[in-house]
Amino acid sequence: MGRLEQRKRNCNKKERKSVIAIGCEGKNKTETTYFKNFSSRECIIKFSTGIHTDPVGMANDLVNFIKKEDISIEYGDKIYLLIDTDINQNKQGQLETVKEICRKNNIELITSTPTFEYWYILHYEKTAKKYQSSKQVKDELKRKIKGYSEEMNVYPLIKDKTLEAIENAERIEKNHVKNGQTIDSEEANPHTSVYKVVEEINKRNKT
Repeated sequence: MGRLEQRKRNCNKKERKSVIAIGCEGKNKTETTYFKNFSSRECIIKFSTGIHTDPVGMANDLVNFIKKEDISIEYGDKIYLLIDTDINQNKQGQLETVKEICRKNNIELITSTPTFEYWYILHYEKTAKKYQSSKQVKDELKRKIKGYSEEMNVYPLIKDKTLEAIENAERIEKNHVKNGQTIDSEEANPHTSVYKVVEEINKRNKT
């Protein structure tokens, strides 16, 4: 990096507010629909552009995005990659590669087993029953939210239960760890780390 480019980078660092960058499946609108509700003057949220649905492809899309947008932890930015395991062996097989990509690029990996919608369910109950598929999670959610679809903005319906959902997710994660089950794997079924992103956003919105 040349001196002029470094000087420009330092100037940008002083002038702009820090950003939260989120990478998720290119075809999936569930996560972006949810997190757009949190964007504010205090918390700028940007979503990775890309079309990949496989974990390695998603990770590479996010890396390209943060480079293009000049997003870096040097600015106080936070970068998250959200992946649903879907109890899918192909995805599980890619996770070690994804973790290495994340480590090299200061990205925090956030997994949900089997799917992101489990985070929604935790707003209603602290259930640790094992799911056989992502469809099973979504079917259960439809019994809690009438007319639920993946494009639906459920935030207005669940926002008042966010703290309860965070507590439920933390307790279930601690139980998995206590039982020797590896987070980010099928062993921790069900599980979601989405609460970590929400906590970071809430912290920024309070400042």
